[in-house]
Amino acid sequence: MCIQTTWLLLKVAVVRYIPTPPVFDIFSLVHLFNPIFLGNLENTSMKLLTTILISIALLSLTACSSNKVVSHSVASKASIGNSTTVIDLKRLSSLASITPKLAKHRTVFVGEMHTAYADHLNQLAVIKNMHRSWKQNTSIGLEMAQQPYQSYLDDYIAGKINEREMLMGIEWYDRWAYDFRLYRPIFDYARKNKIPLLALNIPKELTRQITKVGIKGLSPKERKQLPTFIDRSDKKYNKRITSVFAQHSSTRSKGIAKFLDAQLAWDEGMAYAAARYLKKNPQKRMVILAGGGHVIGGEGIPNRLDRMLGSKSVIVLNNVSGALKASQGDFLLDSQALELPLLGRIGIGMENSHSGVEVSMVSPHGAAKKAGIKKGDVILSLGRNKISHTIDVRLFMEKTKPGDSIEMTLKRNNKKFTKKLKLSGKPKSRFSMHRK
Repeated sequence: MCIQTTWLLLKVAVVRYIPTPPVFDIFSLVHLFNPIFLGNLENTSMKLLTTILISIALLSLTACSSNKVVSHSVASKASIGNSTTVIDLKRLSSLASITPKLAKHRTVFVGEMHTAYADHLNQLAVIKNMHRSWKQNTSIGLEMAQQPYQSYLDDYIAGKINEREMLMGIEWYDRWAYDFRLYRPIFDYARKNKIPLLALNIPKELTRQITKVGIKGLSPKERKQLPTFIDRSDKKYNKRITSVFAQHSSTRSKGIAKFLDAQLAWDEGMAYAAARYLKKNPQKRMVILAGGGHVIGGEGIPNRLDRMLGSKSVIVLNNVSGALKASQGDFLLDSQALELPLLGRIGIGMENSHSGVEVSMVSPHGAAKKAGIKKGDVILSLGRNKISHTIDVRLFMEKTKPGDSIEMTLKRNNKKFTKKLKLSGKPKSRFSMHRK
């Protein structure tokens, strides 16, 4: 307990305030504390409190000198209990220092929490480092894009279409839905440096169909969209997926087999897309960006890709909280949570229709309701910007903030009219990058 207290103090005092994310070799890390209660202190207070905490930690360490501490190159069990682990603080390193280790592998997985902006900036940092090492052989695999829309990513990297056209083409907000601002730095870097972006995900329609009928119930046309062989041999993976299903389903065992089928198709399908590209381009190497659940432990995509390529991937985890095991990955990036600026909010749902961008829902307490906008109205313009697709609305709103006033021109019953709206703020939880 004495050693654990000392580590917590040092973690708060040192790691929390390092501006660049320290990297932990998971083979020397099993448990990670993630304190957030000091996040709102001013810089001067932080420095003073940091000094005090370090002093207390050193005194605590002196008091603990009678306890035997075992430090090895791997996570070590302390003699005071099987559940206690020791972390060698001298092994904390920078992302740049592990780049040579990462570069030796053909495939580097970097996990993410989809709404965590810091995770995506860490992913970009890994991509930049790999690009310096791999140069023109670098490629990026994306869970965020679905395989049938690969041509739009190709055209975007080639400079044939712009960002708006790419987002429309891959149906970003219909098929992925997360704020593109989270991923824009990655896409911008790839385009600037002509790094291929690969759509790894299977179509969402196929995933939904599998949850209804299972893989065996697919039509021949649907089944062709999946690899011929689906590896079901990982009992640990199967147990984890069924456990997740049980936690979120009131029907218990009903539907578990189809749910597992959908997850298997998802992970096997993404691994197959990456393997197919890398086999076709033997000189290429790939940084693969995917949700932590598809990466941690290697059970989702990594082990399947390794089986297909006959190689060994390296796994980089992002800001994972809670108890960790060495088997869950190779490195852990630990960084401060970041937030994107809040955007202004109109307070509507919208969809593309033959008439244009149609209002599909009006929030009862939003700016649109106060302005008299109704469901079924067609949006013609925002300010001086013509609106022909929902992407146009989203790109326009990226330039706004809560409290801004905008003019919206709409059409109702073939009559045009203009409304002035004072934008509200989106709920903080929507864009909060803090982890739960």
